Amino acid sequence: MQVNVLKKLGVNNILIGSYRVMSFQGGLLLFAVGVVEIMVYTGLIVLTGFAIFMPLGIVCLNVISVFIVAIVKHRELIKATIPQFLIFSIIIILQVWSVI
Repeated sequence: MQVNVLKKLGVNNILIGSYRVMSFQGGLLLFAVGVVEIMVYTGLIVLTGFAIFMPLGIVCLNVISVFIVAIVKHRELIKATIPQFLIFSIIIILQVWSVI
């Protein structure tokens, strides 16, 4: 839900703040991973050893945490997040492909 919709519903400000923090945090993580992947692709940095898997691990942790929360606490989120899981699946497949 968008913040404006949550405000109209009269949701607690703490919940709205938490939502904003989580959205911003997830966006920054994906942006940072994207920047690292672009830098690797252009040859500005070289990841070796365990570091090769770090961008993939960050994205996977993000997806796994959302999936666990959706299954354990908020099953109604599963239907709403299917498009996002599909997009993240494509991102993860591309990252695995780049590591191999």
